[in-house]
Amino acid sequence: MADGRTRRWEGHREQRRADFVESALLVIAREGPVATVDQIAAEQGVTRQALYRQFDDRADLDRAIAVRAADLLLEALLPQLELTGEVGGAIRSATDAYLDFVLANLALYRFVRSHEASAVEGVKGTVSSRVAAIATDYVLTAGVTAAAAAGPFATGVVGLADAVISGWLDEPGELSRHDLVEQIVVMVGGVVQAVLFA
Repeated sequence: MADGRTRRWEGHREQRRADFVESALLVIAREGPVATVDQIAAEQGVTRQALYRQFDDRADLDRAIAVRAADLLLEALLPQLELTGEVGGAIRSATDAYLDFVLANLALYRFVRSHEASAVEGVKGTVSSRVAAIATDYVLTAGVTAAAAAGPFATGVVGLADAVISGWLDEPGELSRHDLVEQIVVMVGGVVQAVLFA
């Protein structure tokens, strides 16, 4: 009996945490990356004390928000990480999907970047793993013996694209989104060629 009550309570707590996180996403979209705990609690019609009964502290809340943001990004991005045509087209599709998500959720992107670095690294790790799998399939299909380089290659190209996009978001200058994507296609495509024909 006690075990059943414990499981119900844990399930209730997880649902409450999820509700607060969804409210946080709404508040961050509305108020920007400086959204406060009080604003998040108010979105649920409760006090910050009630919110903190579900989270250990602000860092715990930030981590939960970042994990949810990462999940949403991966849902949008991973289907695009398929090599079904030529390499340039695949790079372009993945880059466009990433930018679509980030630009539609810019406040959330900036919130996660400024509050929870581990979530950013987690997303990069997941994307790198997917890219490494694609790269391995590609080089083996191409009859190239560089499959062992797929892991470092994936880490490098994901880091490269992430750094270029992050810099552009901070200071786009006169570079259009279209030209940004095409530059990434050229840079990442160049790395692909270098790995294949090294």
